[in-house]
Amino acid sequence: MSRLHRFLPLLTLAVALAALYLYNLNGVGVLQTDEPRYLAIGQAMTRSGDWITPMLWGHPWFEKPALLYWMTGVGAEIGLGPELAGRLPVAVLSLAFLLVGYCLFVREFGRPAAGATIALLASSAGWLAYSELALTDLPLAVFFSLAVFLALPLVHEGGRNTQVNARFLLIGVCFGLALLAKGLVPIVLAVPFCWFLRGHWKRWWLACLAAAIIALPWYVAVTERSGYPFIQEFFLKHHLQRLYSASLQHVQPWFYYFPVLLAALFPWTPLFVLLLRRNMVWDARRRFLASIVVFGFAFFSVTLNKLPGYLLPLLPSAFAVLGSQLENRRLVEIPRWWLLPSACLIALVPLLVSVVPGSLARGKFSFAAIHLNRTEAFYVLLPIAALVLARRSWAGLMMVLCLATAGLYLKVESYPVLDRLASPRQLWNEIESKSSGLCDTGTNREWLYGLEFYRGSEVPPCAPKQGFRYEIHSSDHQRPVVGPFAQ
Repeated sequence: MSRLHRFLPLLTLAVALAALYLYNLNGVGVLQTDEPRYLAIGQAMTRSGDWITPMLWGHPWFEKPALLYWMTGVGAEIGLGPELAGRLPVAVLSLAFLLVGYCLFVREFGRPAAGATIALLASSAGWLAYSELALTDLPLAVFFSLAVFLALPLVHEGGRNTQVNARFLLIGVCFGLALLAKGLVPIVLAVPFCWFLRGHWKRWWLACLAAAIIALPWYVAVTERSGYPFIQEFFLKHHLQRLYSASLQHVQPWFYYFPVLLAALFPWTPLFVLLLRRNMVWDARRRFLASIVVFGFAFFSVTLNKLPGYLLPLLPSAFAVLGSQLENRRLVEIPRWWLLPSACLIALVPLLVSVVPGSLARGKFSFAAIHLNRTEAFYVLLPIAALVLARRSWAGLMMVLCLATAGLYLKVESYPVLDRLASPRQLWNEIESKSSGLCDTGTNREWLYGLEFYRGSEVPPCAPKQGFRYEIHSSDHQRPVVGPFAQ
């Protein structure tokens, strides 16, 4: 019973988070511009049997490598729905990483530190959001962060040659999979490895060899088949030009990632103030983790094109720095008031149920009209009450459980609204009967790409004498309107 009592909090937490991750993954249709295209490419691979060349509506599409498309293709092969084929593999990969990351971290910093690190990461807004979408950011973050965690013992201890060699091989495998997830980005993010593992430089070839064995076959195959167009589109445009060219439409100011990082760490953002304490321990392992975050943040900030998901590979290392401070400490030693700011932020989650519909209707986020019903008021008060009433050793666990509960409520209440106002799925159901005679006169691409995904082909631009009967257009990000085509 004592053993069961020891692992009961961890088991409770794992079940709650798994439920949050897996519940109603297809409750919202495809979102934004990338997800519908990635899903369409993966499903096209399944239909054609060509698992090398990514094809979007019959044309080669070389913006990203093939790993996510393969995951989506496997999901489609086993009969998952159009959205679930890509989203479920990503969610399962995220959960598997959290489990493996916990096991690796236990060895380095002990059970309390590992539990805190994984629980905070798993319940953070950034990691949660990208674990439910069929995007390339999560697979990159998973395999790059696994390489970081595998390198921790090499940073501060020698070990037998076989153990060191095995770790370098595993690190190489992770980098190979990361290269298949999002191109050359993990190579740049790995710069801190060169300094902190300089004592093992004679074994770097093992990691390079393993990475090459995993990643090179696809890169060689697609280059042989497509030639220079692949090199131009994949390497020159979507790697080099992304650093300096405004043509990719993601230009943001240099300070863009400061608020993005604070939002990604939500609701645990206030806890990072603790890293400023004078009694912080900064051994080689913690400096290595911190360097991953600082270098990656600086690199992404100086590039011209920026998207929120770029920071995702930095989140596991950021929470690892924070959680590692619990090494050799018991949870009961942690002051309860440390969690109070985060409890207040968790209390804000149910308010989103009131905010989301109006914000989407107006096209901008606003807290102007908040009306709480009894259920929402309960979820608002729950984290504060749990923090005050729970045993000191259970306070942190209760905060994560409150967040999981509020997150499930948010999904139940807001997904139907999001599906109607932010995803083209319901719109497609309304206009499917008109699709054969439909043309586009200027639809926002966030809606157009999603409609094309459900249609299964491109929506052609309107032109006279082409037999079109209906036209679709939108104003800014508003829901598109379909009407008779004026010849």
